[in-house]
Amino acid sequence: MVCQTQNNYIHEWVPQKGEFLGILLELEASPEPRNYTWCGNNGVYRCLDCLHQPLFCTECCQKSHESLPFHRIQQWTGDFYEESALHMTGVQLHLGHGGAPCPHAIAQAQQAAGEPLPMDDQEWEDVEDIEENPKHLCPPVWSRYLTVVDVTGVHFIVVNWCECETAEAQYIQLLRAKLFPPMFEKPSNAFTFAVLDDFLRDNLECGTSTMNYYSKLHQITSSLFPHLIPDSYHELLWVAQKWRYLKLLKWNGFCGTTRSAEQGRLALFCAACPQPRINVDTNEDLDQ
Repeated sequence: MVCQTQNNYIHEWVPQKGEFLGILLELEASPEPRNYTWCGNNGVYRCLDCLHQPLFCTECCQKSHESLPFHRIQQWTGDFYEESALHMTGVQLHLGHGGAPCPHAIAQAQQAAGEPLPMDDQEWEDVEDIEENPKHLCPPVWSRYLTVVDVTGVHFIVVNWCECETAEAQYIQLLRAKLFPPMFEKPSNAFTFAVLDDFLRDNLECGTSTMNYYSKLHQITSSLFPHLIPDSYHELLWVAQKWRYLKLLKWNGFCGTTRSAEQGRLALFCAACPQPRINVDTNEDLDQ
């Protein structure tokens, strides 16, 4: 068996580079006809994170991404695809009922009546400034929304909390949806469990700092307007520290027990290190 070198693989690929480049250019263009295969309507959206980046009409895009609210989409303008966001198609995050709308929530009734939802002071945005920015980088106006940081970038999404009498605290509702809030009272942003795991891996294997990792998320969200993306760098610092500690507690069996993690209990056991009464005789004079 002949062992091929890296140069051999490159020489085999060079004659095919035109085909590779042609397919890359085809994927940038809009397919003709732009009919969505499920409903047959004109496909105005395409998802970059779904396999084969399928085309969707607005309604199908919303329904297909109810459980995938952090995918990246693009919208056809008639000449080219421009960046868009799922919250612009009507995708919302329902908490407290496994993804289903809360039967006691009043948000949908208020929206149907044309009444603006109550907003906190920290949610206030200057509408005149927002309209000058790209639409997919603008938060939903007159809505309760969360800023969610995921491996696919930074997203705005309208959130509908559970408002039942037995409803859990908002931060608990977020945790059950695998979203980690940096604050307990009136959380306005959150980090997905996936992005926290990805950051810990990058930090461990690649030595990526928190600032560089968040800058990468800026580039993923918008390489043209990274300065318009909400800055959650400090929140990532806080949450990553808590997440790392919680993972250590989980791996070392401290979940659901009354045991407390005393000093040194989360460290890995090293069989090669001197351990009194284990691999070192306490009666032996080690100075000799």
